[in-house]
Amino acid sequence: MNISPPRTDTDPPAAPPEWTIDVGSEPVGEGVYYFADVKRAGQVMFRIGLGGVTEEAKARSLLAAKARAWIDEFLIREQQSGASSQGD
Repeated sequence: MNISPPRTDTDPPAAPPEWTIDVGSEPVGEGVYYFADVKRAGQVMFRIGLGGVTEEAKARSLLAAKARAWIDEFLIREQQSGASSQGD
């Protein structure tokens, strides 16, 4: 599943198209634990999870929002790291 649809109102887009998530779930006690493997060009970059949500659609939405926030921070750090290493 793509993290976010193509957008033209931001620069750069919140989640570039090479970022995807694979959502899964497992029973925990009497509830369900939802998780998402967040991938960049097919390589797993990290896993996020949440519990206490009973509807899969809601879990997917919350996981996608958490992933977008993490990706935004990661891309900023990556860009800053690249800019600082080019100045050396």
